[in-house]
Amino acid sequence: MSNNQNHTVLRRVVNAGVRCVGACLGLWLGISGVFAGKKQDGGAFTVTGHPPSKHETPFICSIEKTLTKEQRAHKNQLSLKMVAARTETTELANGYVFRFRPEAVSFAELADWVATERVCCPFFDLAIEADRENGPLSLRITGRDGVKNFIRMEFHTLKVQ
Repeated sequence: MSNNQNHTVLRRVVNAGVRCVGACLGLWLGISGVFAGKKQDGGAFTVTGHPPSKHETPFICSIEKTLTKEQRAHKNQLSLKMVAARTETTELANGYVFRFRPEAVSFAELADWVATERVCCPFFDLAIEADRENGPLSLRITGRDGVKNFIRMEFHTLKVQ
């Protein structure tokens, strides 16, 4: 083989290698979403611009289907106790925060209420806070777009208006 032929073969090998590296880099960039235009929750990017499909429960309380008659009665008693203990309601962009006197309702009772609420209304984000020095307890109920209207319509007991 002549020098000229060796040079031609070497050029073809290098060009093929460059194309392979380019294709691999393009595939990696596409998969990782570096060039995607829409940012999703959590900082991830998507190539298509659409969030990944994820089942979201409709805004329907399933208390009749998910809790027994005794559990519903217990939840109702806790709700009445929470109404009597409520000192403040703060509206948030995506829900509400309810504050309670700790001597009137306990952290455990709020946690009990939250445990049943998670079953019948799984679309809520629920959080309980206890201020230091035995200060007020707070229950935050938030969620995705539309949940605030659902809270307003369904939480007659806590008098959200």
